[in-house]
Amino acid sequence: MGVRENKVEKYLNKKVEELGGITRKWTSPGRDGVPDRIIIIRGTVIFVEVKTSDGKLSSAQKREHERLKSNGAMVDIVYGESGVDHFIEVLKCMI
Repeated sequence: MGVRENKVEKYLNKKVEELGGITRKWTSPGRDGVPDRIIIIRGTVIFVEVKTSDGKLSSAQKREHERLKSNGAMVDIVYGESGVDHFIEVLKCMI
């Protein structure tokens, strides 16, 4: 198994903060599969699922991500620190 998810989350937090954004841990009692983090930066809100480089989405996560997307939400998944780096590069183009 790759880097633990909490280490990847900390890396994501650091990178988003460097761009001037904020992250919030998201928990939703009674609703399985919600993404781990909410990213807010310059008026843009993105839900982000954090996985290790070899992580996999559960069926509940797939279902919940689709529910969010079908309602117009932006949802992304990052796999390991390299996934965070790619997410940040895309984010820079969006903001």
